[in-house]
Order: sequence, then C-alpha cells, then structure tokens
Amino acid sequence: MSSPTSTPTLDDQPAADPPAADQPVLYRGAARSEVARRLQAVLDLSDPYPVVNAARELAAGALERALADVVAGRLLHEPTGRRIPLQELPARTIAALTRTHHLDADQSDALGFALRCAFAWPGVVGTPDAPHALKSVLPAGFAPIATVEQIAASQATAGPDGLNTSYMISQMKGGMSADFGIGCPLMCAYCYRREGDTVDGYLGSWEPTGFLEPEDVVARLLSHPWFTPHHTPIGLHMSTSEAFLPKLWPRTWRALQLLDQLGLTNRVSCITKYTLSDEQIDCLESLVHVDLDINVCYAAMPESIEPPNRGRRLRFLRRILHSQKINVLAYYRPIAEGLNTTDAHLRHVWQTFKDADARTVVLGGLKFADDHVHSFMSYGLPLPAGSFTPGKKLLTADTEARIMAAFDEVYADVAPDWRPAILKRSSCGRAVERGSHIPDYNGHYDQPTTNCRLRCPAAQHEVCAAAQPPDEETVRDLLARIGRHDARVDITRSTTVVHAKLSPFERTFLRQNLLFPVHTARQAAELVAGRIPR
Repeated sequence: MSSPTSTPTLDDQPAADPPAADQPVLYRGAARSEVARRLQAVLDLSDPYPVVNAARELAAGALERALADVVAGRLLHEPTGRRIPLQELPARTIAALTRTHHLDADQSDALGFALRCAFAWPGVVGTPDAPHALKSVLPAGFAPIATVEQIAASQATAGPDGLNTSYMISQMKGGMSADFGIGCPLMCAYCYRREGDTVDGYLGSWEPTGFLEPEDVVARLLSHPWFTPHHTPIGLHMSTSEAFLPKLWPRTWRALQLLDQLGLTNRVSCITKYTLSDEQIDCLESLVHVDLDINVCYAAMPESIEPPNRGRRLRFLRRILHSQKINVLAYYRPIAEGLNTTDAHLRHVWQTFKDADARTVVLGGLKFADDHVHSFMSYGLPLPAGSFTPGKKLLTADTEARIMAAFDEVYADVAPDWRPAILKRSSCGRAVERGSHIPDYNGHYDQPTTNCRLRCPAAQHEVCAAAQPPDEETVRDLLARIGRHDARVDITRSTTVVHAKLSPFERTFLRQNLLFPVHTARQAAELVAGRIPR
C-alpha cells in the first residue's frame, strides 16, 4: 500500500508504440493502457493538474481546449479545496465541457479517460482505462494478504446480514463495511451485536474486542476483489460497533487518513449515536480526497432502550450540520412501533431536526427477531408492536403516514422548497445530500412506489430517471470478480438482468458499481408482473 513519492515527467517513461495515424492516443484503442501508465507517472496526489496538462499535449482542437478549461478552472476541486469524487465528474464536469466545446461522443469519452488518469487506483482492482477490472499488474510495493479467490471465498461465508468476521471486510447493503473489532458499550437494547451474542467465533461484548490495526484494515480493503477504488461505498463499523467511541476514534481517524493519503474519493460513512469534539470535527474537515458523510441517529427512543445521552448528541448534530466540508444526514432511526411513535414523539423529533436545520433525513424502522425479544424481556422493557420479518425493518404504512403528517405540521411555516429531503433509504439520502450528482447507488428507483414516495427532490428523481444502462464490457469485468464469468446478461433500458443465481450481496456489489438496477431473471419477471394492471 503505497502512494507516489516523486513526480517523474513524461520524458522519463518508455515511449509507447506510435498509434495509427487516424487514432489519437487519448481515444479508445490498443494504445490506451500505455498512455494511462505514462499519464499516471506524473500523478502527484497533492496536485492532479500536471496529469491534465500532460494529456493536453496528446490532444488537439476542442478536446485540448476542454482539458485547458479543467486546469484553468481547477475543475477537479470544489471551492473548499476538496477533490470532486470521481463518480461525480460525468455530471459535474464532463457533461458541461462536452456541451461548451461541442465534443462528440469519442471526444467526450477521451476527456473522461484523461480525467480518470488524474486519480490514483490503489489495490487489486481498476486502472484509468479499465476501472472495474482486476489488475494484471499490482502497484509497486503492494502485496495482497491473500489471493482474490481466497478472499472471495471468505465473503461467501458471511452471515445473513453480510458480516464477514473471518476477514473483517464485508459487503453489506449500505456498502463495504471495514471493521476493526466487534462490541460497543452504548448498550442499546435492540443492538445486533449484543452482549453474549456469538458471531462466527467472535464473542460479542459491551467493550470492543478483536482489534485490527488501521493499516491492516485498509490493506484488507484494498486486497478485496469486490472493492473498486473511487466507486465502492465504504462504511466504518457499519454493523459491529461505533466508529467514534473514545477507544475506537484513534483507529477510525487513522484509517480515514490512510484512505485520504491514497487519494481515494470513495464515499465513506460513519453512523453514530455518539459525539465528537470540535477538535475531532476539525480533523474530519481536513480530509481532502475522502468523500465523508456522518449519519447522526436520533429518534427520541426512550433512554431505557437507547442509553446514549440525548442532549450531547443533539448538540453534536447542530454543530456538525454547520460544516461546509462534511455531508451530514439526520438519521430518524430506529422507529419502533409503540415505543417512540406517539404523536408527541413524532412532533418532538421533527422540531429537533427543524431547530438543527437538518437538510436530509433518512427514516428507518427497527429490525427485530426472537433474540431481540429475549433481550428486551431480560431488561424488563416493553416490546415493540407489530409483526416482524427477520432481517427486515418494520415501519407500517399507518406510522409512516403519521410521521409525514407531523412533519407537515411542524414545517407548516417553512416554504416547501426549504424543507428537508426525506428518504427511506440511506443510499438515497447520501446521493441527495451530496448534491444529486449520481443516481441512488443501490438502484432503488426500480421500485418507485415503494422507495421514492416521501420527499425526494425533483433533481434526484431526474438523475435517477436518466441513469444510463452500462456497457457489456463493464458488466463482464464485474461478473468476473464474483466468479460469474459465463453468466448470460441482458441489458435493458430499465435494468441489467443476470441469468445466474446471485446472493443479495453479489447483486448489491453489481448495483453499487454500475449505479444501475440489477436483477436476476426471476426477479426481473416478478418486477414486470407486479407492474401489469390486474
């Protein structure tokens, strides 16, 4: 795991074979891989514009002028100095330059290729000319801790929620979870990892155990064949602990620094019921590459069920929402029928979010199973109402309607355009909070009546509706990484159909890389059948 330490020039590199006279070197063709290596040889993570200038030397006409605009306008950075995530470049940069300079399809593709060369591609996956394919040559000094086959096999042993305790990097619904240990002292009664739980050999406890060092966690992440630099959403302790606990904060911060030093612009999420000091927030704001979002949980749950201090958490929410460099979601979760769903609870939560000036809110019910029943009963706590399905969050239509009615009441004096977005899915909330530059990366817009019915902004609806089907080469590169090399694929305007048996997490992997719905043949048939009027 290494980052560039010098800035060689193009003249230091061996010359590529001369391209055909009618094939410019930045365009698709056999020379692209060599050109990518030459351009990346001048990459300095602190200044990506020498790469763009080097690409200008290989361009002419409108394409050269477009690349010149990237340098002159510093279009790879936001005004705050943070890098624009690679996934957002098509919408934020390439589309605008294509229109301004009247680029044709080949020129626009060449522009995208040149800009991809201004990003680092550490790990076993991805190069500027093949972002989704396994590498044939690994970065200098990088040694995977196991073969891709061994790592993929360990992923197949993950539990029903995706947690892979044998490797501690897990493909979950929200993204790829990078974990240092398991256990949390906050003692929420509904926790998935409660005291006494045994998960694949780990004995859960209220104190985090089974620690890995941040360097080990990042090395495991880069070695995982399902991790794509700049594409895969990452969660720190997505389902094992709390990333901001005093015992875990030094590891969390070190891991974020390592990802940032590698030049990665992946979305990284931390879900928290804890708090950070101003000094710790300053640390997070100093990150340049990593696209960080903080999801602060608050649902007015009784403290007998959710002990973490409410007052401190709300002060933290108000403080971090003022950050200009961190994406912040108000997590209205978990909502448990009968426990925090009185009219007074609902109005209190919305008033709290209104006072804090929350911009994006994600609703979520409670997962509840037999072991949770025993936990609640052992603590003498009332059980939530409703009929629960293992692995599914329960939020009834009636409660959802009452939540939205309370929202309308609390925000009655706020113009509709100034009210927060309200989403059912975390991936939807993260796409909206970041500015609606990419579709929901879990492809939930394949079921709009279920997933898109609250307060999703029109801009996000338009982005999701305009999502483009992937090309077959990209799909093939991804299928090879999950051992489905020979699966038949049908790519349609609304979904990618894979004629193979896919686990929920393999399908999630495909969706998050394609930014497009993916279904098995059976799921696609059921989806079509459900849309036929009866």
